[in-house]
Amino acid sequence: MKTLLAFALLAITSASVWAGNDALHSWTDLQGRTLQASFVKADATTVTIKWNGKVVSIPLATLSPASQALARRLSQAAAPPTVGMHSWTDTQGRTLQAVFLKSDGVMVTLNWNGRVVPIPLATLSPASQKLARELASAKATPSKPSSPPPPTLEPTPADGELSLDAEHKWASTDGNVIKAKFLSLEGEDLNLGLFGGRRESSVPLSRLSPDSQALAKKLHGIYQEKEKKAIQAAKKRKSMKVPDLADNSLDDMHVWKSSDGNVIEAMFVAADESVLTLVMKQNPSRPYEIPWNRLDEPSQALGEGLRRLKEKLMPKNPRIIPAKGGRLASYGEGKWKGYNTVLESAIYDVALSSSGHTVNIWLKEFGSNKNAGDGDRATERPLQVHFRAIYWLKNDGKRRVRKYRKVVSFESPPEVSMDREETTLKGTYDNNSTFEYTMEINHRGLSFWGKMKESSGEEHPTVFYIVMQTPNIAPEATKEGLTLTAIKEIVGTGALYVDPLESKRIKLPMAEKWDDLRKEYNGRTANPIKTAELNGKPFGSHKIMLAPTNVKGMHFHWGKGYSGMFPFQSIYLSYRTEEAMKAIESYGEGKVDSDRLIIPKNKRLNVKIIRGRG
Repeated sequence: MKTLLAFALLAITSASVWAGNDALHSWTDLQGRTLQASFVKADATTVTIKWNGKVVSIPLATLSPASQALARRLSQAAAPPTVGMHSWTDTQGRTLQAVFLKSDGVMVTLNWNGRVVPIPLATLSPASQKLARELASAKATPSKPSSPPPPTLEPTPADGELSLDAEHKWASTDGNVIKAKFLSLEGEDLNLGLFGGRRESSVPLSRLSPDSQALAKKLHGIYQEKEKKAIQAAKKRKSMKVPDLADNSLDDMHVWKSSDGNVIEAMFVAADESVLTLVMKQNPSRPYEIPWNRLDEPSQALGEGLRRLKEKLMPKNPRIIPAKGGRLASYGEGKWKGYNTVLESAIYDVALSSSGHTVNIWLKEFGSNKNAGDGDRATERPLQVHFRAIYWLKNDGKRRVRKYRKVVSFESPPEVSMDREETTLKGTYDNNSTFEYTMEINHRGLSFWGKMKESSGEEHPTVFYIVMQTPNIAPEATKEGLTLTAIKEIVGTGALYVDPLESKRIKLPMAEKWDDLRKEYNGRTANPIKTAELNGKPFGSHKIMLAPTNVKGMHFHWGKGYSGMFPFQSIYLSYRTEEAMKAIESYGEGKVDSDRLIIPKNKRLNVKIIRGRG
């Protein structure tokens, strides 16, 4: 090194090797969702992380207490150290202050103003070279004895301090132990969240050790008590004094303060007894849920006021068409005429048809302000999710024709609703088989599952599955006389991305012909798949992601719609059990059992929609 400028240049060009920049940490939000990302920086209200190559800012108030503490700890650790600071002088007599990290006899590595800087030892003065050798010698550590084997996991005792937010250790009757988060206890089945909530599994209580069975029941009691307190708090909020709000306050950004003093700016979307749903100003691509008790009292009053305002502005006493036979009760007028259950979000609208087996999804662009819920629909026609029950009839004794079961009646059909998250439909089909279908819709996403019961002696056995169908998302591209080049310009970047079980991700451009795509991608390397994603120009600024909770024993399949030469005209994403798939491939023949008639909750199909970045 010949000048002090060389010190600075080395520091700047070596900044990327600072080990702390690339260390991955687990970050968990208030909904228990976890991702792996490196820490960039943090202040009093926001933590900035680097995730999959993207720098993302997240409000601290949306993270779990443990992740908030991690952000504060890393922020403090990232500050330039002062302990162990030494003066380092080059051969030209220029000096800087830095912390010694290591030396291999050729290079000395320093921490200068928070940056890791390697410097050739020969460019330092004799005194600084001597200092480097002395510090390296003092830093050398004797060889350590071999580490003992990792301790065996012990199941979490039921009599200790327990938290619903923590992962617990569960032991099976044969002694195996896993770490998982308690989700719910339904009858004799325990539902657990594995891998930071990325996967769910249902375990019969009888397969757990007595201690883990006791743990499940104890956590179930804590969960019930938490729900009870949430209901009591909701009743108390109904008598709370709230601020005066104008009708357009629902479209405004508001300042919210958490119970521990963190401040965020966000728009109100919805609220129930347990949580508020907000869209953050810094990240409007997806809503966040924040428990009421995480907010200070003025912010709770603001949230309650906005909840009341939204309720007040809802249409009063709309005309309702009552349920009858194979039709659900539905709105008889207005925007949602013909629908039973509706969700209006800033990012999408969802509505369950009075038929009971079709769910429409409209994507919405940005509204009157960046986060308002009055945005135009991104596509003229909705995406659709169908609960399908099919069977086959022989035509002329040879060709088999596929038919759909018809609903003849519903059992205790649900009333119309604009705020119901989980809707379960029970009823009877035209062959006296029964069904129970469930959909869960909220601002986080959508989930679908269901089952049927049918007589083992049924002449034409039924197969049950769930399918998402895309409409013609670019009808202007089907005008007569358009060249393929013109079609591609209209459809643009629209594509379906799929992740097959047995190969790498595949991109299926929507302006390529189906015949060409199916020649290139076929067999087990193309189907079945683990996940699917729709995005690009025809979908506006949205990404639509579909993923089963668990694909074991299931068959998730992409394919061509009933008509059209191109994927933009229609795509089918079908989800069923492997047994149901075998039955479909054999036109209903083969073994008849309940496996072809169920998609269990712990293997449900999930749909997540985000807008903009993210």
